[in-house]
Amino acid sequence: MRAKFAIILIVIFQILSNLVLAQDKPKTAYQNITPEEVKARLEKGEKLFLLDVRTPEEYNGPLGHIEGSKLIPLQELDKKYTELDSLKDKEIIVYCRSGNRSRFASLFLAEKGFKVKNMLGGMKAWNRLKEKK
Repeated sequence: MRAKFAIILIVIFQILSNLVLAQDKPKTAYQNITPEEVKARLEKGEKLFLLDVRTPEEYNGPLGHIEGSKLIPLQELDKKYTELDSLKDKEIIVYCRSGNRSRFASLFLAEKGFKVKNMLGGMKAWNRLKEKK
């Protein structure tokens, strides 16, 4: 009798653990996009919303920025993401210097219900693309 009771408790514990773990996972994930894909879409005339999550110094610095992008530094995103609420039904392409900060920003925004794509390689990859011309 005790063995059956112990098995039932173990099964209940496993079910509850799986439910709790499932709640910790983000319900929406972000996708990645290459600089080549972004460039091709811009060249087609698509109106893309590009979000730069670097610092203002980097945005205006030697690597430059993608024309028409909006700057919200990663360290301010948790306070300013509501500025993007009107874009919840649109795609947001996030970039930074090399792709690390934009990955965190993309995850954060995806968890807030935004449709997000992280530009792989950031401005470093974007500028290499421009150099290939």
